[in-house]
Amino acid sequence: MERPIISSRVDPKDCIFCRIVKRELPAYIVYEDTKYIAFLDKAPFSEGHTLVCPKEHGETIWDMNEQDIGGLFMIASRLSKAIVDAMQADGFRFVQNNGEAANQVVAHVHVHVVPVKKDDKGKMMGRIKISEDKMKDIADKITTKINNMNRISFRSLKNLEYPI
Repeated sequence: MERPIISSRVDPKDCIFCRIVKRELPAYIVYEDTKYIAFLDKAPFSEGHTLVCPKEHGETIWDMNEQDIGGLFMIASRLSKAIVDAMQADGFRFVQNNGEAANQVVAHVHVHVVPVKKDDKGKMMGRIKISEDKMKDIADKITTKINNMNRISFRSLKNLEYPI
C-alpha cells in the first residue's frame, strides 16, 4: 500500500538532520541523549526556536513507534521550560509537520519549540535572521538553563524507557 502522505523522501545519508547527528554539519546543539537531539533552527521564527528530533531517521511521525513518539514529545516538553526561561518568553508553540502539504521542509521527524512573547499574540510569525554570535549566545543560555533544571525529575525518567 502506498503511503497517503507525500513527503520529500531522502536517503538518511543525505538527510540534513542525520548529518547533524553525525557531526557532519554544524549546529547549535542544546541537548542530546542516546535517542534524541535538540538544536537551534537556522531559520527561526523567534530567538530560541529549537528543533527536537529523534536521532534515528524517519520522515514522518508514522515512521516512529508510539513509545518513541511519546519520548520525543516528553523531551520537547521538558526542554520547552528551559527555552522559555532562557528567552524570557511568555509562552511557546509546538509545531510538528508531516509531509510537504503540511510544510515539512526537512524530511526527518522533528518538533519545533518556538518561544513567544505576549507581543506576538495574534501575529503571523515570519522567519528571522540571527547573527552567528547571537545564535551562540542563545544556545549557551538555553544549555545553561537545561543544565540547571531540576535534575530529580529528569533522573526519575531514566527508570522509564524514555531517555533523558
